[in-house]
Amino acid sequence: MNESVFQEALREIQSRRIRAEAENERRYAEINAKIPPIAEINAQLALTSTRIVEILRGGEDVQDRLEALRRQNEQGQQISARLLVENGYPADYLDMHYTCEKCQDTGYSGGSLCDCLRRRIAAAGIARMNRTAQLKLCDFSGFSLEYYKNRTSPDGEDCYTAMKKVFNGCLHYAETFSLASPSLLFYGSSGLGKTHLSLSIAKAVIDKGYDVIYDSVINLLGQVEKEHFGRGDADADTLSLLLEADLLILDDLGAEFTTPFYVSTVYNIINTRLNRGLPTIISTNLDIASIHQSYEERIVSRLFAVYECYHFIGADIRLLKKKSSPARF
Repeated sequence: MNESVFQEALREIQSRRIRAEAENERRYAEINAKIPPIAEINAQLALTSTRIVEILRGGEDVQDRLEALRRQNEQGQQISARLLVENGYPADYLDMHYTCEKCQDTGYSGGSLCDCLRRRIAAAGIARMNRTAQLKLCDFSGFSLEYYKNRTSPDGEDCYTAMKKVFNGCLHYAETFSLASPSLLFYGSSGLGKTHLSLSIAKAVIDKGYDVIYDSVINLLGQVEKEHFGRGDADADTLSLLLEADLLILDDLGAEFTTPFYVSTVYNIINTRLNRGLPTIISTNLDIASIHQSYEERIVSRLFAVYECYHFIGADIRLLKKKSSPARF
């Protein structure tokens, strides 16, 4: 585990506790000023520790007196809750509200790392990976279907109709994304919008609060390889992040070297995420025949049998944009 990533995540968790305590103090001050009877009850409750010490020092009828104090405090809390509701507040308005009730925003539960801290560590690691990614996020609004009009594929399919269906499918996927969403395979020639739409999905999913990793396959596999053979950051664990992210977007499958390590790693990523029920989006410039030629059957069968497949057709948008741009001298 990267120590700086761990400290960054821990600081964020503990800052939540500081905010929760500050908010609780603010609420007490607000209620004490607005509802005097509750202020009196709170003043009495604040003396509980002192009264317990007095009872213990007294040494007589300790258990009975402690029980009487407990009942008195409980009655005061009930009256306070009733007065809060009568004055338009929730009954638990003065309770401490932590983001994570399990660890009370300390990051630790039962002597070990709390799940909330583990999630923040992963999120911090993912954020660092994305800051150095070769790809930059896009937006659906920047995708134009105009480039597909009046064009047909070699098979005679109308490009505009086909790509409008692809675009609407991607937009719906982004709008309805959850951890139960299916995995997607985008395939077709280069320059048809596969990367743009996958990164538009990434932006929308990140905006929903999910953790997303997006980068080229060759870049991510290179990081995994360096760490595996001891040439990368000793504290980094890119593979674990790839296997655990809420959504993983792998761009340009097929551009990487087909070494045994890369092939086995691609299979491990695809298979493990499917087994964990985590969605993945893979884009490739390869056609179906080339995918069959480049990868083992166990990879191909998962891509075409389990993933939802989107076929991108049309002309290279980058070339069309270049042709339509005014010449510069």
